[in-house]
This record gives sequence, structure tokens and C-alpha cells, in this order.
Amino acid sequence: MIEEEHFGYIGNKEISKYILKNKQQTRVGILNLAGIIQEFSIVVNSKRKNLVVNFDTPNEYVENNFQICKQIGRVAGRIKGASFELDNMQYTVEANEGSNALHGGSHGLSTQILDAKITGNTLILFTRLKHEVDGYPGDIDLEISYSLDDDNCLSVGYKAKAIGSTVFDSTVHVYWRLPQGLKNSKLIIPTGQHVETDVGNIPTGNFDTNEKYNLQKEKYLSNVIEELRSDEIAGLDDIYKVDASDDKVVARLTNMEDNINIDIFSNRNGLIVFTADPIDVANHDKGIYNAVATEAQTVSDSLHHPDFGDIRLYDGQEKNYEIKYKVSIV
Repeated sequence: MIEEEHFGYIGNKEISKYILKNKQQTRVGILNLAGIIQEFSIVVNSKRKNLVVNFDTPNEYVENNFQICKQIGRVAGRIKGASFELDNMQYTVEANEGSNALHGGSHGLSTQILDAKITGNTLILFTRLKHEVDGYPGDIDLEISYSLDDDNCLSVGYKAKAIGSTVFDSTVHVYWRLPQGLKNSKLIIPTGQHVETDVGNIPTGNFDTNEKYNLQKEKYLSNVIEELRSDEIAGLDDIYKVDASDDKVVARLTNMEDNINIDIFSNRNGLIVFTADPIDVANHDKGIYNAVATEAQTVSDSLHHPDFGDIRLYDGQEKNYEIKYKVSIV
């Protein structure tokens, strides 16, 4: 069963929270505002614990710049020069981070209020992404589905159908709550190749072998950050090329204070890892982190690097993506 409750207003538009539950008393709360995962809570030692960073009002999400647990797109990550080729034509979109485009721009999916329907135990949010709203070529009929099974696996599915030629590679910018300083928190990306980037965090097309970024073996995140500080790097905002898989773990995040594992599965080949304190900006700017974002997508800037994948979508064509988050207590 999926329940709906009032969550507040943006202007005169009502925001709803849809609550998915399972037999383990796990709750997942989804907002029709940007498809936000507002709650992913489990019962640990007889207490309810929300695994994701969250707010209690819609306006707090709107006013925060960290895209907290929102759906982002049309294209997640950065597009170099905010331009790309499509159908032998060059398109320019909004440059909202220096000269580059980031996360679909200031009028992208992360700003929109979606329609909702419930089919059995699945919530479907849907909308039409319009050229006149976000500035990207063509339109897209988009459905985002959310379902929670009894094994504490949340599945997020994307079905995008193009109306005219366009590009599409959305993801959910989920932030996982961790202890202050990322203590007792571990991460492994078993097949992760670290993508080399330039000063604007745009991929060069190469990979690097710097062991400080190697997460193919499990590492404590606090140790990773400490090693990066020796190179005057504040934290992670890094791209990994992974082996896409429906049934093999792309990444595992472990919070050892609560003995919680979060396994991430994705049928795309990229994962961005970003350490942050997305609520206390002063702490974030000091490099004091208590969360990590995991963004499963196609490797960033694939529009300029064909080897990374093809996110172009032509009139009438449909793309389907899926991300799964499986939580277990160990």
C-alpha cells in the first residue's frame, strides 16, 4: 500500500508525500516536488533512522543549492561548454556553472512539480520535459517509478520517450547520512575506474591510477579525505566508470556505527561520489562532512566522449534506466 499525505505548498501548488512501506517497517517517502526521496527510514535497535539527508518543508528544498535527494536532469553531471552536437546541429544550453552546464540547469527536472499515479505497489511520477522550460532541444515524456520490496530494496526506474531529437540522462542526487567527519563509514566501488578531469571537473577522456582515488577495495571515507588533503583537495567530487549491472553491486556504502550496508545497483556505467555537509554550508566549506552523494548515471560529458556512452534520444525513441538501493543490517 502507498499512502499520500500533505507536505506543504510551493506558492499555491500543493506538495504531496507518498509513503511506501514494507513488512520490515521500512518507509520510503517520495515528494512530487522534483521526485525527492524525502525519507528512506529503517528500524535499527527499535528506533527509526532516516538514512537520507532531508528537510521537513518544500521551501527548504527549493532554497538549498545542494540538490538534496532530488531528481536531476535532463542531463545529470556536467556538459563541457554547455553545448553539444545533435542531428548534425550544435546546441547551446544554459551555462549554470562557469562556462559549463550542470544537472540540467536552473529550470531542469530538479525544479519541477510532477504528476503522480499509483499502480499496485509502485508510485509513478510523470511529466513532460519541455524545450521552452529548460532550454534543451525537443521534449520528453518522462515517467519515474519507485517501488520498495520486502528485502529493503528501493528501485527507481526511468522511462523517457523523445518528442523530437533530444538528450536524456537523469539520476537522483541522493545524500546518505553519515557520522560527523564520515567516521566509521566505508565505501567500495568494485569495478570503479577513476575518471581524469580538468580544473572544471570535466572529463578529459582518460583514466588515472592515483591510488588515493582507488576505491576498488573498501576504504574508510575519513582516510580517503585525509589522504586527499595532503594534495590540498578538500573532498570527493569525482567520477568513476563502473560495470553496469542489474544484479552486481556497483558500490557499497557502510555505516559501521549502525551496522548498515547500502548496496547500489545501476544499469549505467557511471557513478559520481560527492562528500558534503549539504545543510550546514559553513561546515561544508571547512571540509567537515556528514554525508555522501552517490549519483548513478552515464559517465559525465559523454556527449563529448562517445566511448563513455550515448545519451542522445531521437524522435519516438525510448530509453529505460534503473537504479536500485538495497539496505541491510549486518
